[in-house]
Amino acid sequence: MIGLLLAAAAALVAAFVLAPAALLRPAFGAYDYAKLQDAFGSALVEYWRSGTPVFPARLTTLVDYWFQWHAIKVAISALSVVVFALLTTALWRRYLRARPWYAAAATAAAVLTVLAVGVLMLNIQATAVPLVALLGLLPGRTPDATLAQVLGEMREGLTESANPHAGSPALAVLLGEVERYHWVMVAVSATLMVATGLVSAHFWKRRSTGDRGATRVRFMQGALGVIAALTACLLLLMTGASALSALEPATTLLDVIGAG
Repeated sequence: MIGLLLAAAAALVAAFVLAPAALLRPAFGAYDYAKLQDAFGSALVEYWRSGTPVFPARLTTLVDYWFQWHAIKVAISALSVVVFALLTTALWRRYLRARPWYAAAATAAAVLTVLAVGVLMLNIQATAVPLVALLGLLPGRTPDATLAQVLGEMREGLTESANPHAGSPALAVLLGEVERYHWVMVAVSATLMVATGLVSAHFWKRRSTGDRGATRVRFMQGALGVIAALTACLLLLMTGASALSALEPATTLLDVIGAG
């Protein structure tokens, strides 16, 4: 059972890296990060200069591509969470019945489950608002003079309310998308924060009311309670940070495109 779960986990990690490009190749062509960066930069310039809130065809294609890319990763991440959770359960059961060193492996599997949940959250966010996820493709330095000029105009619009670029329809859409992007994370992380908090409370309650002679059971419950509690704390921080980003979309967008 444990061997099969380990094999499944390895296969899912490989699929997470390779599957999106392979599955989307027939419809969108071969994946090339540098070309994707260039294509997005050109599409963003076209959108900014169009003077309308409607995405041009090239940007629509890229947004659709990035949506499907992350939707595939959502499916794989969700399966990974299930597999790692099953592996964690199997290892803890082996610990209760066999050698003590299985506790370390079970704890590691529980941490991997938490990490898989984190990856799932990020991909849900990117799938929900792929345009903002695409903004992460913008290079730190923009050798393309046209793109650099457009990003400069965006910064002016974000920092100078009297600037003509502040009323750009494209900028209004981008700000709305940034806001929505972070509210999605607030919803996801807050829900999981409550869930992990309840799980932690459940394990600590079972530990305090259970058989005090069952040392291994109490250790397992304590370890899972600590992991769940720490996860809930991290999710609380993530929820707060995402809420602040959503409430200040102009500052957040400025951070994404760079201060110039």
